[in-house]
Amino acid sequence: MNNKLSIIIPTFKEGKIIESSVNEIITRLKTEMIDFEILVIDDHSNDQTIQKIKKISSINKNVSIYLNSKSKGFGNSLIEGIKKSTGKYVCFVMADQSDSPEDIIAYYKEIVDSNSDCVFGNRWEDKGLVEGYPFFKYYLNRIGNIFLAIIFRTKYSDITNSFKMYKKTVLFDLFPFVSNHFSITVEIPLKVICRGYKFSVIPNSWRNNEHTVSNLNIGNILITYSLVIVYCLIERFFQKEEQLKLNKSDK
Repeated sequence: MNNKLSIIIPTFKEGKIIESSVNEIITRLKTEMIDFEILVIDDHSNDQTIQKIKKISSINKNVSIYLNSKSKGFGNSLIEGIKKSTGKYVCFVMADQSDSPEDIIAYYKEIVDSNSDCVFGNRWEDKGLVEGYPFFKYYLNRIGNIFLAIIFRTKYSDITNSFKMYKKTVLFDLFPFVSNHFSITVEIPLKVICRGYKFSVIPNSWRNNEHTVSNLNIGNILITYSLVIVYCLIERFFQKEEQLKLNKSDK
C-alpha cells in the first residue's frame, strides 16, 4: 500500500533559513527510508526564498515549489499545498525550524501504525520540549486552548498547534475551508473533532527561531480566530440537528 508522505511548508520571506530547514527534513526522512515529497508553497515573497528552493528542487526530485495562486494568506498557501499533494498522508510544517524532523517521523509512525485519521501534537505535555516560547504568548495560548477544549468538549488542549498530520482523504472531506489566513490551523482540527474523526495525540517539541519574519497582529488574530470558532460551532449545531432527525427516522 502506498504510504507516501506529503510535507507542506508555507513560506513568506524565509530566505535566511529555508535551505537548512528543507535539507534537515530531507536528511531525516531519507534516513528512515520514507517515501515522501516536500511542497513549498510561497506566499509572494520578495526575498531569496523562491530562488533557494528552486536550487534545492533542481537537485532533489522530492522537492517542489509552487506559488500561492490565490490572494495572500497562510491559509490559501496550505489549501494550495493540499490540492497539489500526491501522498496518502499530509503534514503541515513551519518553515522556521520550530517543528522538529524527529516529530515528523513520530507522527508518521503513529498515523500508519494506529490507522488514525489524524495525528495532533501536544507541546505542553512536557514543558521541557518547548524552547524559548514568549511569556505573553504562552499564557494567551493556554487560555485560548483551554477555552476551545471546554466549548468543543474535547480533552485535546493544543488545538492552535499548527504542526499536525492528516490522511489526505480526510482533508478533502473537510473542504471547503473558510480561513484564508493562519486561523485555518484552528478550523481544520475543530472540524475533525466536530465530525468525529479518529485522531491520536502525541507530544511534540517546539523551538523559537529568530530568523523568520512575523506579521502576526494580535487584534487580527483574535478576530479571525473568533469568526472561525463561531463557524465551527454553527456547523456542529447543524450536524447535531441532522443526527437527531436521522435517529427519529430510524425509530
